[in-house]
Amino acid sequence: MTELDAFRGRWSAWRHDRNDEMRGPRSPLAFVWGEHVTEDDQVVEPAPGRWSPLPAERGLRVRADAADGVRIGGELVDGEATLHWLSLDGPTTAEFPDGSEGVVFSYDGEKFALQVWNKDSERMRRFDRIDVFDYAPEWLVPARIKPPQEERTVTIAHYRDPRPVDVPVAAEVVLTVGEHFYVLLATEHEGSLTIPFRDATNGESSYGAGRVLDLPLTGPDAVKVGDVAFVDLNRARLLPCAFSPAWNCPLPPAENVLPIAIEAGEKWPVDAEGTALD
Repeated sequence: MTELDAFRGRWSAWRHDRNDEMRGPRSPLAFVWGEHVTEDDQVVEPAPGRWSPLPAERGLRVRADAADGVRIGGELVDGEATLHWLSLDGPTTAEFPDGSEGVVFSYDGEKFALQVWNKDSERMRRFDRIDVFDYAPEWLVPARIKPPQEERTVTIAHYRDPRPVDVPVAAEVVLTVGEHFYVLLATEHEGSLTIPFRDATNGESSYGAGRVLDLPLTGPDAVKVGDVAFVDLNRARLLPCAFSPAWNCPLPPAENVLPIAIEAGEKWPVDAEGTALD
């Protein structure tokens, strides 16, 4: 087996795993909505009841009538009940009459959101597969993974949040594509270098908001900052917001907008007729 055969084999396995992932009860397609709860008796569509932050606790309170059909811990809520972020504090899942579920989410353990998930969502029912570009060896490209300039940050905006945030740059990835060099800025997330990017295919032959490259820092395919490695652009993946507009995806920064078409990787989720989910 050649090295190219090995890369192609890993790509095929990755494609299979990605399609399987989309069919799970917590797949990006199952995410219906998420909203921070900062006021008392706040309405969070499409969840029934009214939701409030728990003072000095880790979770949310709901006020609901029996007719609302909210169940927490298997018990019908008729009055007040609490939904927790951590299972050690109490029940963490609310059940709603339409088959969806509510869970508490927090980035920092101080500010909490209610997320609504439905494994039988409209987009989940329509989904057939992730459409991809055919595997092409020319998109397996060498890259120098450089340490960033000291304390360099990159400004990241989000799909549903106009306030950009500055995120530390973990590496500068210099791709060699044909006879040209392109520098992309990577941040670190869950043990990988994460590179959100846009290119000339976005909005034409792939999802409009951009895609992401993940370069693992551990495991058999790990890269190391300071080394030269092959980067397989055939494994560019879609942002979660390609699967549901409920996601607040990080958008590619200006530094990561490529002037060329990267005809490799995932295009968009499609139904059985090959029509993109809108």
